[in-house]
Amino acid sequence: DIYANAVTGPYADYRVPSEALSDVQFANMIHEAEKYLGYPYVWGGESPETSFDCSGFISWVINHCGNGWDIGRLTAEELRQYTIPVPPSEARPGDLILFQGTYDTYGASHVGLYVGDGMMIHCGHPCQYTSINTEYWQAHFFMYGRMP
Repeated sequence: DIYANAVTGPYADYRVPSEALSDVQFANMIHEAEKYLGYPYVWGGESPETSFDCSGFISWVINHCGNGWDIGRLTAEELRQYTIPVPPSEARPGDLILFQGTYDTYGASHVGLYVGDGMMIHCGHPCQYTSINTEYWQAHFFMYGRMP
């Protein structure tokens, strides 16, 4: 695959907790998302052929994970509007995690897939697992959203 690269960094060997994979919808989502680990961030990217930006990655995962969703290509803000808000205390693997103020735009500006255990998979630089418990992500946290 032209975009597949080795993932390096502190979470290169991260594995989703096995208990989270008992949820079939989440397991389908993470199976699709992990195919693109190491793909570079490309502004406007929305497929394996173009690589991804954050919302292109999440839209692709939602549309191609086999859960029957067909939402098209949405921006981070459109994904926020599409999902059902979830309090942080009720967030679970498979919910979207949305951030604001990561660049100058209205509403949600970044999105990832929450995998539990304080972690997300997202298209950053590159597609990778990342802790959401860093100062940066905590400062920009907006909300969790659940697919209807």
